[in-house]
Amino acid sequence: MITFSPEISREAIVLLASGALCVICTGLIYLLRTRTVIRAVESASLPRGDQEGQTREACSVIVYSQDDPENLERLLLSLLAQEYPGPYEIIVVNEGESPDIRDLVSMLRARNSNLYLTSTPDGVRNLSRKKLGVTLGVKAARYGVLVLTTTAVDIPSTQWLSAMTRSFKPGSPTGVVLGFATIDPAEDDRPGKRRRAFDFVAESARWLAPALAGSPFRGVEYNLAYRKELFLKNSGFARSLNLHYGDDDIFVSEIATGENTAVELSPESLVYLREGNSPRIFRERMVRRSFTESFIPRRPFFLASLTGWLQLAALALCMAAVVLALPNLAATVPALLLMLLMWSMDIVVWRAAMKALRSRSLCLTLPWLSMTYPLRKLAYLLRSRIGKQHNYTWN
Repeated sequence: MITFSPEISREAIVLLASGALCVICTGLIYLLRTRTVIRAVESASLPRGDQEGQTREACSVIVYSQDDPENLERLLLSLLAQEYPGPYEIIVVNEGESPDIRDLVSMLRARNSNLYLTSTPDGVRNLSRKKLGVTLGVKAARYGVLVLTTTAVDIPSTQWLSAMTRSFKPGSPTGVVLGFATIDPAEDDRPGKRRRAFDFVAESARWLAPALAGSPFRGVEYNLAYRKELFLKNSGFARSLNLHYGDDDIFVSEIATGENTAVELSPESLVYLREGNSPRIFRERMVRRSFTESFIPRRPFFLASLTGWLQLAALALCMAAVVLALPNLAATVPALLLMLLMWSMDIVVWRAAMKALRSRSLCLTLPWLSMTYPLRKLAYLLRSRIGKQHNYTWN
């Protein structure tokens, strides 16, 4: 017979207390990590009138192209229209020889002498074409500050280059600037769009929060800047030449420190990744990241990965307490209150994070997506392990 008595077994109380501890720890991680990203974006959005018109260091923009003349033309027009208070050059590195790419660059170079083209050799084997291309671009660069992007993005602001290089000041210790690539949610209308939007923001918060806290370990290949001397001092990608990927996480973890790294999140610095959340591209990116992250020390992003597991543990502990107390329903009330508190935190924090990182607006689905996020991460990790041979350059 169902009863409601204040006398709850000691075991049920311990389970409820353990669940409450998990919820408290989740809230603390949200406060220390996810809220840090939200506040950083809000701060970066404030006007910076004191820096307008300041001279910038000469820089080289390295554009990686995979024989995509249409998107390359659009990107180059954006780059050539940059209002940059200093000299800069644009080096297009195309994957293999391409008459279309050569004709396009030649046409634009007739009016822009700061535009150059180089290509990776055809038929390259047992070597990452992306890393080879970036290395060729770095060696061709005349200037000490390198800004890297690819033809997979759109650059809407004419102040993008100025924003990405504002931290490279004379005498400044800054050697690495981590930019951000966002995704227009309107581009993704396929089933699973809410899950992909949340996972994109959660993944972004996993590396942005540690970087803002002084433990950078990753960037994005679409919006990244560093000094040429750091690349040469690190012998480029020498430690990961056997891998196809890792140029923006393994490499960044090798050269970036809390003292020499800045995170640039101003609206002017944002680039937009085209079709970034399409099911195939998103799945490939998550599997690839799961594999390359295994070559990076786990400490910097341990806390961000912990919240989902804490939430699952809290749910399991509260359910166990309710079942253990049956037929007494007294444990049900505090269990429900704990769950409501945890889910409310999910909605408040992640809704703000989604807005800050310009992603899809979500609400009631956020608790479920947040709680099951580590399970999806585990699935991507297992998939990366099963097909790991495809990540090596000898395949």
